[in-house]
Amino acid sequence: MSEQSQGPGWWQASDGRWYPPQSTPAPATPYGQPGPYGQPGPYPQGQWGAPAPPSTDPLAIVSLVSSLVGAVLIVACIGIVGTIAGFVTGLIARNRIATSNGQLTGSGLALAGIIVGAVATVAYVLLIIAVAATGDFGSTTP
Repeated sequence: MSEQSQGPGWWQASDGRWYPPQSTPAPATPYGQPGPYGQPGPYPQGQWGAPAPPSTDPLAIVSLVSSLVGAVLIVACIGIVGTIAGFVTGLIARNRIATSNGQLTGSGLALAGIIVGAVATVAYVLLIIAVAATGDFGSTTP
């Protein structure tokens, strides 16, 4: 290697130095390791540029939607499944978000799903207890 060409067959590398015809460039080194000229090697494969931005956990959205739909359907006595599902998926989503190292967001959505699911489930259970306590299982129409 030289600062100037030494004759025919010598080639100039990207570092600006001239190399004899029989030499080949050194292989790339892992990122952070010094290369053949003391400079860091290339980035590891798949890690070019900035990291991906965080995304909302789909389970947090499912939690809130399930709880809200379940709360509305409590009137038809079938909403209890939705409110319980919203509560459980909210707990799972909050756990996943907490352990994602900032890659998942939506903790507020999951918390809202937990709260709506819990309140609607408790309200439904209290309604059942009130109806059972009064013994009024019939219709209100004459």
